[in-house]
Amino acid sequence: MIATDLNLRHLRAFMRVCETGSLNRAAADLNVSQPSVSVALAGIEARFGAQLLTRYAAGSQPTNAGEVLLARLYRMENQLIAALGETLGASSKRDPILASKALAHISFRQIEALIALAGSGSITEAARAGARSAAALHRTLHELQANLGKAIFVRSPSGLAPNTVGRRLAMRWQVALIELEQAADELKELEGRLEGRIKIACLPLARTLLLSRALNPLLAAHPHARVEVMDGSYELLSQQLRAGASDILIGALRSGSDLAGLKTEALFNDPYAIVGRANHPLAVRSKGASLDDLAQQEWVAQRSGTPIRAAFDALFETCPVSPRASIETSSLVLTRAIILESDRLSMLSSRQIAVEEREGLLSCIPVTDHVRERLGTRTIGITIRETWLPSRLQSICLDHIRTATST
Repeated sequence: MIATDLNLRHLRAFMRVCETGSLNRAAADLNVSQPSVSVALAGIEARFGAQLLTRYAAGSQPTNAGEVLLARLYRMENQLIAALGETLGASSKRDPILASKALAHISFRQIEALIALAGSGSITEAARAGARSAAALHRTLHELQANLGKAIFVRSPSGLAPNTVGRRLAMRWQVALIELEQAADELKELEGRLEGRIKIACLPLARTLLLSRALNPLLAAHPHARVEVMDGSYELLSQQLRAGASDILIGALRSGSDLAGLKTEALFNDPYAIVGRANHPLAVRSKGASLDDLAQQEWVAQRSGTPIRAAFDALFETCPVSPRASIETSSLVLTRAIILESDRLSMLSSRQIAVEEREGLLSCIPVTDHVRERLGTRTIGITIRETWLPSRLQSICLDHIRTATST
């Protein structure tokens, strides 16, 4: 974590200098010496590799780099406090500044200890990942709980573990610390160096030419950018998005409770199609396949709970004969492989088999107008956290994704 070698009190000192315009006034407000504030500021400037303050005889003002860091620190602090307020519950509602008071006694070491424990599941694994002793980590975690005055741990078979409140607090704090990573990337961008990291989650059945058409020109223009692409189920990827493990989720859009804390942007509507191998018996017929024709086929269906599976079930809900979907998978690679080597069919979209169709391997099965009307469509789009503020590089990446939808 980027916060490992930073001190929360030192960052607060920088923020206070920016607010008061004076090292002396900031030192007095924080009840520390002026030299200690100077040392803290020097350490922060060295850590971020930028001059953050301009010193005058009458005081100090943030540089452009200082303004960038200050904005991200405010965002981080607000998120840390909001997470604490939720954790403290009714007490925080009775005393609006209680969460701020609690944060004053909490260190990055304590915050990262909770995040490490929530991510690893045991004291031993968390200590190993952080190169610390289990005893030291245990002590830090109990100091955090004492500072909060709220139970955030339970005893489990593997030892100490965060309870529901603790896991929620860890997730929200983890997202808050991402602001420091964003700040580091934006400070480089001020120098003309767009070399930050972009973390993209992509649903398995959404990986078409879209992402390659977005990333190739992005990296051609900004070769030092780093792109990390991860895949998995919507449940896993949306959880990772909320926890800050990714910043952009591409795939079929969800609605309702699935979007708690998230927001979406539609890119395009993607009609469903019936897909099979190029020489499938139904592909070479002169007339389109009827619903009864399709119901008599063997199918590779998507996993229950996905939009495309709901569309598949809806297609055949009035059919007297249920289709034989003996294989269920959300793996697009496996789906393609199975239908290439058999007469099985699958419901996908023409975009998902664009490469195979171009190579004459797979094709969309011609269907009757009645079937086509019942196939439906899905909306492909971008899902992000409601509180996310992208860096310039991340904004450019989003623009490339939008542009790629029209090609």
